[in-house]
Amino acid sequence: SNAKLTGLAAISTTTLSHPCTRRFLVSQSTPLKKSTSVLQAQVSAAASSIKPKSKQSFVSWYEHHLQKSPVRTKAVTGGILWGIGDLVAQVVPEAAAKYSQTETESSNTTATTKFEYDYPRTLRAITFGFVIHAPTSHVHFNLLEYLTIKSGLTGLKITVFKTIMEQFVYWSWISNSMYHGAMGAMQGLTMDQIYKRI
Repeated sequence: SNAKLTGLAAISTTTLSHPCTRRFLVSQSTPLKKSTSVLQAQVSAAASSIKPKSKQSFVSWYEHHLQKSPVRTKAVTGGILWGIGDLVAQVVPEAAAKYSQTETESSNTTATTKFEYDYPRTLRAITFGFVIHAPTSHVHFNLLEYLTIKSGLTGLKITVFKTIMEQFVYWSWISNSMYHGAMGAMQGLTMDQIYKRI
């Protein structure tokens, strides 16, 4: 029996070492390796899909939309901020006046008018911020950045240059004129009235 086993082992070794046998085994194992790698890739993809996504910060979310749609994002932001600004401009002075009146109240009290919030005014402010101010500000800041790079300024000179251009050269009077002109037009004022307001 030992001789038979030795003979079978020799035959098996000879058969496995034959080139044809090796090529056959390799051809059979290659699809198995490929299917195994494909299966591993599918399992990894499934695991990554069910893995909970990390929470994205508001700043990252906003910057993503700012890069993707700058004018649209700035328009929405401008409308919201202008609306909040007008709300504060109406409510805070009224609250401050009431507080001041209670502090200095005397026996000779005068009748005060009831505060009524001006909703159309806030709507006009939102419209101005969304439709007019945001797109023109987008053009303004891009132009200002272009002029800064073109002039080759560095360091503190950039801040000084931008401040002068915004406050004294063109942007301050353009933005103020746009605001009073647009708000006056939405109120139904005449051109003469708008000009006097500006």
